[in-house]
Amino acid sequence: MATQTLAEAKKLINNDLISGVAEDIFTTSPSWAVIPWTSYEGQGLIHNRENALGDSQHLAVGGTITAKAASTTTQQVFTSTTTIGDAELNGLVAAQSSSAGVDQMAAEVSSKAKSIGRKLQQGIATGDGTGANLNSLHSLCDSGQFTTASAGQALSFELMDELLDLVKAKDGEVDYLMAPGKILRAYRTLVRSLGGVNETMAFDMGNGRTRNVDVYNGIPLFQNDYLSVAETANGAAVTGGALSSMYAGVWDDGSSKIGQSMIHPAGTPVGIAVEAVGIMDTKDESIMRVKSYSNFANFNRRGLARLTSLNN
Repeated sequence: MATQTLAEAKKLINNDLISGVAEDIFTTSPSWAVIPWTSYEGQGLIHNRENALGDSQHLAVGGTITAKAASTTTQQVFTSTTTIGDAELNGLVAAQSSSAGVDQMAAEVSSKAKSIGRKLQQGIATGDGTGANLNSLHSLCDSGQFTTASAGQALSFELMDELLDLVKAKDGEVDYLMAPGKILRAYRTLVRSLGGVNETMAFDMGNGRTRNVDVYNGIPLFQNDYLSVAETANGAAVTGGALSSMYAGVWDDGSSKIGQSMIHPAGTPVGIAVEAVGIMDTKDESIMRVKSYSNFANFNRRGLARLTSLNN
């Protein structure tokens, strides 16, 4: 008698269904876990920064005071944008899934939430700040905070030092360096070429887990693969070229005067919210809405700097 085939036998075998979904869509950006969030009331967060100081002078005995000019400020308004997606599920599909012990709607909401999180991180890296698009490191970094112009240059310790020297908002202290993976690899090559060993630090992911990140001059160097590797010279655009940038900056301390932060309207959840919309009038479909009212802000132009035109 012929033996049973696997194709036939598996019809009678009940395989266990692994609960949940194995994630396979990743983009590395560990700094997302530590970006601070700042709430605001009203239509937006109005930010005033120094433009020019009131003048002063040295005065001889009996001299005439001519230092009469008043200070001036530049005002900028940061407001949130909407990042949103609807999870829709047919009633029959939900019922059949539930009978098998699977909460299909929960899986769809989780997927939407991950999509929104990725959309926010991409916006922080390359958004142009126009219309409903997020502000970004690219759009908010002041042109006066760029390193020396170049049509294309290889990463060096000297360039990294120039970058760090541009960050002044916390009296020269720098909270982070950030670059795409290929620039991080170039940095490690520089270290190894000197006969050194890459220095790392334990970074708290905020979920009970730590990971090692590279360090330069005691400053964590984060990999951020949402950053463009197709920039044009001097960071003019994030598409159309083959260059990259490295950023240095400081996180805001809650004063809305120092550095970078995510912002959201007061009374709304920090990050991502989920609300039940209900059943469609004309279809047997349930809707759950997943959304974030947020944006990226930089409260001090001297708190963010950019090393452009890296061709590694």
